[in-house]
Amino acid sequence: MTVPPTRDELLELAELDALGALEPAEQARFERGLREASPSLRAELHAIQDATVLDPIGLCDEEPEAGLKYKVMARIADAVTESESELAPIASIGRPAVPQRTAPIAAPMAVPAALTAPVAPVAIAPVVSVSAPRDADVLERVSQAAEQSELERLRSMLDRARGHGYMLRAACIALASCLVVAGYALVRQDSYTQRVTLAAISASSREDLKALLGPTIEPFLRDGVPSTALTGAAPTSTGGVMLWFDPATGKAFIAMVGLDATRTFELVARDVAGDSEGSVVARSVKAHGPLSGMLLEAVPDLRGWIIELRDPNTGTVLYRGQLR
Repeated sequence: MTVPPTRDELLELAELDALGALEPAEQARFERGLREASPSLRAELHAIQDATVLDPIGLCDEEPEAGLKYKVMARIADAVTESESELAPIASIGRPAVPQRTAPIAAPMAVPAALTAPVAPVAIAPVVSVSAPRDADVLERVSQAAEQSELERLRSMLDRARGHGYMLRAACIALASCLVVAGYALVRQDSYTQRVTLAAISASSREDLKALLGPTIEPFLRDGVPSTALTGAAPTSTGGVMLWFDPATGKAFIAMVGLDATRTFELVARDVAGDSEGSVVARSVKAHGPLSGMLLEAVPDLRGWIIELRDPNTGTVLYRGQLR
């Protein structure tokens, strides 16, 4: 008694049956198991067969060898030619028979005169071979199928590449946004730190200022010496300036917070009305670090004037304040 196939065996045979790869014995065994299977198992087997048949690529994604297309076309052409040769006797049924030549007779025989009349030759229709057009048609269809498969494979690769390109573009945009936000936060934090430092200088004690800016600041720390803070007046101004002026000695002291140490500035004083370009109080004003101070000598009376720190090359006002 034959043992019916198990469920796992039926699942394997279903995929091979959809591909037409079963031997006759295996085919009969699968059909018997399919008939005796439960409705749920039968539905599962049909689903496996449908998925196998509808798979456009086959069982793998490997690239076929370059000459496989022509080998398959040659095998199909050979199979068509062999089929034509086997079916030639059947195809010749109904065609007029070709008359056979008789062998010459050695001795002449007496023939009645009625039989010696000339006979008109019978026109024999040429036999047209159908194998060549059919082979060409088969080869053309095989070529079209191969080209269609190649086109579908290229489209699939293009779709995958387009999807990866969209994800990469989105990742780049997100990364750029994060960098912009981080840069803006750093600039704001740096500006905030410099403002806090400038305010701390204004409110610091005499000993703290001497420790921060050096002993040359000490004569300007007496009571009654006017001072002012110069704040940023341009988008590129990220620091601050503190200015002290001693009218008794005609000297000034400037403290610079966050200025570019690679640049040189000039200190200009102009009247409040702003009618004049102003006079240069000091040239070659230069910072020597994040926080530095500089003593200015022979300075005219700056009380009541607008004090500006400018770029000597472009004349751009970077910091501005008024000394009262």
